[in-house]
This record gives sequence, structure tokens and C-alpha cells, in this order.
Amino acid sequence: MTGIANRMVFARRVEAAIQNSQVDRRVFALFLIDLDNFKDVNDGFGHDVGDALLCHAAERIAAAVCGPDRVARLGGDEFATLIDDCTCPADLAAVATRIIAFLREPLRYRGHVVEASCSIGISIYPNHGSDAAELQRFADLALYRAKAAGRTTFVVFDEQLRREYDDRRAIGSDLKLAIEQGDVEPWFQPIVEARTSKLVAVEALARWRHPTRGLLQPAMFLSLAEERGLTNELFIAMLRGTCRKTLSWVGSGLIKQASVNVSPSQFRSGQLARIVDNIVRDEGFPPSALIVEITEDVLLNDLGNARLQLEEVAGLGVHVALDDFGVGYSNIGYLRRLPLHQLKLDRVLTADIAEDPKARTILAAIVEIARTLDLRVVAEGVETVTQAEWLSHLGCDRLQGFYFGRATEHDRLQASWQPDVVNSMPSPRLLQG
Repeated sequence: MTGIANRMVFARRVEAAIQNSQVDRRVFALFLIDLDNFKDVNDGFGHDVGDALLCHAAERIAAAVCGPDRVARLGGDEFATLIDDCTCPADLAAVATRIIAFLREPLRYRGHVVEASCSIGISIYPNHGSDAAELQRFADLALYRAKAAGRTTFVVFDEQLRREYDDRRAIGSDLKLAIEQGDVEPWFQPIVEARTSKLVAVEALARWRHPTRGLLQPAMFLSLAEERGLTNELFIAMLRGTCRKTLSWVGSGLIKQASVNVSPSQFRSGQLARIVDNIVRDEGFPPSALIVEITEDVLLNDLGNARLQLEEVAGLGVHVALDDFGVGYSNIGYLRRLPLHQLKLDRVLTADIAEDPKARTILAAIVEIARTLDLRVVAEGVETVTQAEWLSHLGCDRLQGFYFGRATEHDRLQASWQPDVVNSMPSPRLLQG
């Protein structure tokens, strides 16, 4: 479609460049170029405009590096190029900056004007790798860092990234055994009733007690679980641990419900309902006291499959929550088409609630829609009493955030909360301003 080389041709070019470099001792740089927010173009303008943007990007990158024979499209919205004798920081920066600048030229297509930007990861032969796979892997790590830094920029692979890569690989090799031995366990963050601030639920969040690295947060290992195909094992461990540890809380009235997160990959097996059913039966956990939380990512690739599996879960009596609503596309249609019981508002909707009247108007409208659909509304990211008051006033049913407590161990949370004990939050009042 773009008229440039594909992934297989580019791989052969990299191998040829390595062989030539071994003869004449020349070095070269591998640039991975990823379009920023390309999915927004496809979804907002249609795939024909998206295809036109890919062709436009191929032309602009080729112009920036002096020839289409130097550029390849690896797949999706990712491109690559090889640049000879370009290893000093100034040269690398000059090429990367030129590619970014050339791509900024807007595409005009069938009445649409679309602007593109990109992020770039760079690796150098032989400094960073001895073969094509290694060079591309390290350029990809640099690309990931560029995207995390805010996009529309470039990053050159370096020793710090290498250390992080080695560290990540070492952690990944320990993860399977840690899950099997129970070293990855649920900690619990309190969720309170908005009107009274009484504890009514908890969310289970994974923590790993590593023997040498100490306590690891989910950011350190959840993506590794995805990469290594361990999401199913991790979900089972978290669900079983949550049911086992919170069963007495439900029975005593300390909480009404406990929630567990489900990753997008969990839906691929088609076994979500069976797993949930087996575990709640084994542990004697009331299905109505369990909430499974999904994010919009679960729905983007195969809404039909996700809906069928969620209907099976809901048929067990388990509640389903849509988490992080307010980021991504926040498709209102999901609220109607899915068997949901609860809507969790992301902190992006709650952060400015006290200062911004527009934020309050948007949130009030979402709450009203949820009310019409008989959905409970939970606001996340509550960090101040003022936020809590406003969210209660605007109709949120439950609140969650650091103001009420961070995720903590089972025994510590049980010691700090007792049935019928109300937190010290003042009664909600209509604030001025």
C-alpha cells in the first residue's frame, strides 16, 4: 500500500548492513518510527483516511532520509530506516529532528486535514547489538521510552536502558515461581459510601514480595505477566486470594463487596466465567459480593466476545464494573450494551472537581446517565475532603482514593476499619465558588 519495503525485506537489509559493516568497519543506526495517536485517526476519520496517512508518512519519512529505498513499514503504524555513519549524538539528533519535522506537514485528503507526529527509538550497530533482532529490540525499548516521555521526541538506546532491560528480564524469570508460591498477593484499598464515608468495599491490587528486591508494585510486573503468558495464573491467584481473605469481612459486615481486575488478555481463552465460578464455589464466596473490573481495552478488539463472556459472569450473580471511565474513548454505548452494575470514574474526571465548574458539569451529566441505566457510580482518585464533598454532592455512590487509604495488607486494613465505624470526613455540603 505504501510502496516501500515490508518487515521481511527490512530484516534482510539489516542483515546485509551488518555483513557489510563487518567488512569495512562502518557503523550504522537503526531508527524505529511510530506514529503518535494513529488509532485516533482511524476511529475519528475512517480507515481510508488512516491508509492515506500511512502513505503520507512513508513519503515524508523517505523525503527526510533521502530516498524511499531506505524506509520500510514494519506493520501497523510503525516504520523503520537505516542511516549509515550516523552515530554521534549531534548527527542522530539532526536526523531524528528532520524526520519529526517532515512528518508534521499536514495531510489533506478528501476534505480532511490531518496532522501527524511520531516518536523514534534508535539503536546503533555494533555498539548496541550484534544481530538484527537485538538491534530492533533495543531500538524498540528506546521507542517505548520516547513514548513514555511524552511522544513527538526521540530516544537513543544507552546503558541505562540496557540495565533496565536486564533487570526486567531477571524479574520476569522469577515471576512464574512467585505466583505459584503465593509471593504475589492481593492488598486492599478501601472504598467508602459517599454519603457517610463508611467502608463498604475494597479493591484488590497485586503486590509482590520479592526475596531480594523487596515489595514490588504492579507497574514492575504486570506487563511482564502479559509478555510471558502468565496473566491467567496471576488472575487465578488474585481472585482466589481475594475471596479467601475477604470472606470473613463479608460475613462480619465489614464490607459488602470486593473487586478484582481482569486484564484484556484474560478474555482470549474464553474461560473467564468458568474460572470465576470454580473459585467462588471452592471458597464459598457469595457471588454478589464479588465485582470484576474491566477497562475499555478489553472491549476495543472484540466487543462481541467480551460481551458474551461478561454476560456469563453476570449470570453467576457476580457484579461487573467498567473501570477508568473518562480516559480513552469513554464510549457511552458500552454502558447500554454491556451487563454492567457499576461505573468507576477515572481520576481525570475527579481531579479538578473543586476548582472547575465545567468538570462538575461533565461529571454530573455522567452520573445522571448512569442513574438512568441503574449503575452505581464510584469515583476514583479522591485525595482531599473537598473533592469528596463535591463528589458526594454530585451524586457519586462510592469514593476511592488516598484520602480514605492506600492499598494495604489484609491484617492492617482489618485493624484500621471496623463495622459501622465512620471516617472523619465532614458531611457533604454545597461549596462556594
